[in-house]
Amino acid sequence: MFIFPWYALNDEIKIISNKQKDGQLELLRTDHMRYLKAPFAIHVMSGGQYKEKQNISFGGIIDGKKFTTKQESEGSNADGKVIFPEKWGIKIHQHDYYELMYVLEGDVEQQIEASTYVYKKGEGCFINRNTKHREISGKDFFVVYLCLSKEYIREMAETSRYTSGSIYRFLMSSMEQKTFYKKDYLYISPKYEERGIQQTYELFERMTRELIEKKPGYMHIFCGLVERLFGVFQNPELYQICYVAMNSSVEEQLFEKVKLLIEENPGKYTRQSLANELNYSGDYLNKVVKKFTGLTITRYCQKVLLKQAKLLLEEKGMSVSAVMEQMEFRNASHFYEIFKEEFGILPGECKKVHNQNV
Repeated sequence: MFIFPWYALNDEIKIISNKQKDGQLELLRTDHMRYLKAPFAIHVMSGGQYKEKQNISFGGIIDGKKFTTKQESEGSNADGKVIFPEKWGIKIHQHDYYELMYVLEGDVEQQIEASTYVYKKGEGCFINRNTKHREISGKDFFVVYLCLSKEYIREMAETSRYTSGSIYRFLMSSMEQKTFYKKDYLYISPKYEERGIQQTYELFERMTRELIEKKPGYMHIFCGLVERLFGVFQNPELYQICYVAMNSSVEEQLFEKVKLLIEENPGKYTRQSLANELNYSGDYLNKVVKKFTGLTITRYCQKVLLKQAKLLLEEKGMSVSAVMEQMEFRNASHFYEIFKEEFGILPGECKKVHNQNV
């Protein structure tokens, strides 16, 4: 059983005490820039069948106080869909922090810059600090928001041993000064695997429990759970992550999908398997990849595979035969030939050269 509603740490919003509502606190948002005065926060929003049909429910902890608030929608439908009126203060806005929105149940329609998207169960988006967005409507929805400050992300990058993968690349890239005005986000979708959704659900629940109980070490445990959550999302067997730049073309967005699949699954994709997964013709995908890399899909896949092989030889200290077995190279002569063509040295010399340069 999920133990929400909303729990947060010092989200800078206006809280109005209302003694006529059983000691509850009402929530009012009037700003177009949202702030976070703590390393992280968790929010939850629910409506439709998860509350009375005409209502949307919020809750949280602000400065040590718990609050819940309920809004009645004039635009609700009998099927559980709730329209969020502007008078609630849910206007298009941006943050000084990063926000991961994840749909646990139902679906939510969200505006991101000038486009609108419907996120269903198991889907979510990780939004950059510069990207404007707002919730438009929801249908029988139960949504969790994980908010992370830029200071938290910076410290994670400096102290964690596990900062690899598309989520970390996205966060690290957005911290650079040259990308200060960049508007982008990550789209997260499940691989039709209930196991991934269940793991995500359990991690969010454990995070919330830590914030509620505040036992010794809860801050460290919470941070560890965030990293585990990222690990689940970056597991290619459970989720697919697509990078979206708001000013990018359709071809650029498609190439990012292809690039992500190939780089996170070295040696697992061919031109035809990519065509099957992305529902595009192999010829068109080949044209797109060649436009952005100058390489065919086959050559690009090979380049990524060799890069991974080199990493295993240098960083992991694996033997050439072990690397060939793991990367499924069956012809030793061919492997040696293409490796030297790519890097200018033979695989067996790779570790020696790396050690000399360290």
